[in-house]
Amino acid sequence: MSLTKLKGENFRAFVNNAAVAEEQSVNVTISGNMEDATSKDTVGGYSQEDMVSRQYQIQVESNAADLTTLRALITMFNSDTPVPVGFDATTPGTNQNRTPANADFARSGTAYLNDLTIQADDRANVQVSCQYTGDGALA
Repeated sequence: MSLTKLKGENFRAFVNNAAVAEEQSVNVTISGNMEDATSKDTVGGYSQEDMVSRQYQIQVESNAADLTTLRALITMFNSDTPVPVGFDATTPGTNQNRTPANADFARSGTAYLNDLTIQADDRANVQVSCQYTGDGALA
């Protein structure tokens, strides 16, 4: 197995089955919640823990591509229904819009858009920050 660095330019996020346009940063946080499973029958006095739930969050910062994209994000936020999300890695040095370089690395699931921030000033592009919280497994 050869190890290579994964560059940020080759890491893509998908929302509603489309790559996020003009993304500047993507943060993926995956966490698990443990619960004490120690019982009166536990031997040795050490506590035992079981994984009871897993959660993931995907945060994307990007330039707003157009008004249609902004409308879609606001509709997604207001709909209160989960949307398909995911991320993958692409082949270094090639165009971003292609098949993932490593299908084993790609992950997807459904998530709720639970935070949407739109920032603009008179001299810069409109910046959009979105945070999705997972609903179910990230496979």
